[in-house]
Amino acid sequence: MDQPSLFHPDDADDILLKHVNAVALMPVQGGRRISLLGRRLFNVLLHRSQDEGEQEEYEARLHEVISDADYNSKDTAPLKKILKELMSTTVEWQSPSSGEIETWDACNLLSGAGITKDKRSGAVTIRWRFDSKVRSQLLSPDRYARLSIEAITQLSSHAAMALYEICARYVDNPGHKTARQHWRWWKPVLTGYAGDDTKSEYRFFKRDVLNRAIAEINERTNIEVKGPIEHKERDNKTVSEIQFQVWFKAEKNSRDVRPPLHDVTPQDLPVIGRAISAGVKQEQAEDLLRKHGRAPLTSAVDDLVRRLEMPVAVVGEVRKPASWLKDNLERKAKHARLVASSPMTKQISAEEMKKRKAAWTETWLRSRKADLLRGFDELTDLEKQKFLVDFRAELSGANLPHFLKRFDTSGWNHSMVRETFVKFLGVQLIGPDWFKPSSDDILAIAAAQG
Repeated sequence: MDQPSLFHPDDADDILLKHVNAVALMPVQGGRRISLLGRRLFNVLLHRSQDEGEQEEYEARLHEVISDADYNSKDTAPLKKILKELMSTTVEWQSPSSGEIETWDACNLLSGAGITKDKRSGAVTIRWRFDSKVRSQLLSPDRYARLSIEAITQLSSHAAMALYEICARYVDNPGHKTARQHWRWWKPVLTGYAGDDTKSEYRFFKRDVLNRAIAEINERTNIEVKGPIEHKERDNKTVSEIQFQVWFKAEKNSRDVRPPLHDVTPQDLPVIGRAISAGVKQEQAEDLLRKHGRAPLTSAVDDLVRRLEMPVAVVGEVRKPASWLKDNLERKAKHARLVASSPMTKQISAEEMKKRKAAWTETWLRSRKADLLRGFDELTDLEKQKFLVDFRAELSGANLPHFLKRFDTSGWNHSMVRETFVKFLGVQLIGPDWFKPSSDDILAIAAAQG
């Protein structure tokens, strides 16, 4: 009997539909190795491109792409190296099942890429393009594998990621088996490198690559892989072709999932409801509640709601509210632990703490104002002009002729007008309490300053 699918229509934003001709990337002989981070970044860029539709070029905020790829470093130099790797890595686009091949193409993973940094605002944008011959296959696949973006970012080896992509292609098939291919076909596909394979032995490939990849997939993803299923030559000794059996972890997950509202009190329901309204699934909100508690979750949901209310053109879109909420909670929890464990916490007087809190508040406020001006600077000229017209109207209505005169002669960035303009932006973009930090905001500043 077929296993029920774990994918729900509501999970569509977390699923990459990857054409069957692109799951088995075959590196060309003598070409560059396909790295784990390169393959992961390619999948993340492809996922974003599918959301946008077919275009000549795509772009996104670099910090969003880094977050999607679960790349924890702020150093962009390795990313530039990976982009060059994707532009110079030639692969053969083919299906893991021989009967599915319609056309054969060989091209680079990306046809072009670039990173642009606005020196005034600090905003960094990444741009990328796909080869025109395979772009339609990538963006509108007619036969595809459904890949979990979460699984892609959890796997720590190229072999595991490549095998996961291929096995995901066959998880819904009645036989739940991948196509049979010679083990020498599997080796470059899983390792990402097409080197001299004449002296390699299957037993070492099985031990060092296959078994480790299978174990990692079974531990970290939503599918379970069994194998390799070995098919021997006529001598009944030499392994030639191999394949894998694959299932969703449906039965196991159904036993492990907690019933709705488990360990949740009636007092917890309002914050769970607000989290759901903000785009977080109920089970995710409940898990965060159990892990962090009601008060921290309430504060984090408040932050998420404020963030969602800010103009997308200024601060960008929150693509994954649950991930945003989880990161917010974990960051604040880490800061709280750092402050609580500091030997200075119990040694300073109440008066000294009051002074420090005032200093921390001032530091936070400077950062908030800088963020507002940075967001304004990233607007289009038309959007900026609208803000300036509204600001002038407010100055005129408030009967501030000296400010109005200076604004008309020197603009908003004059020392006399700048502070008033920042306050105006704060109210417009965030709300009347834009200048009031939460206790968690102060805690984060304190932790950052040691």
